[in-house]
Amino acid sequence: MSDFEKTVQDLEKRVSRLEQAFYGRKENAASGFEQALVEKIDEIGTQDLILLALLQKPKQTKAEIRAVLADWGKAFGTWFEGGNFSGRLIKSGLVKKDGENDKGEEVFALSKKGEMEADALAKKI
Repeated sequence: MSDFEKTVQDLEKRVSRLEQAFYGRKENAASGFEQALVEKIDEIGTQDLILLALLQKPKQTKAEIRAVLADWGKAFGTWFEGGNFSGRLIKSGLVKKDGENDKGEEVFALSKKGEMEADALAKKI
């Protein structure tokens, strides 16, 4: 599958999710919050969305966090490559390493500082 086909497929998934949110199809308990989040997705930075993803479901791998952001329709490009994650979130004390999952992958959670920041962000949405 070419990059173009992958992009088109990703966009089709996003449109489908947005249509579901717009027409009020509620699939889970957090749909009210997630609907508001999806509506404002372009106004929210990747770093803030990661905090909100970890607030909703603590203890996630980077791959799981990426999947949540993609599900919300956020294009994050190469944000997870390089030092963005560790430099902006771990070293600043917002996110901490919280062990490993069954597959041996690092799991991340919010620190107290991160929880306070994520709570403040969630109230703004």
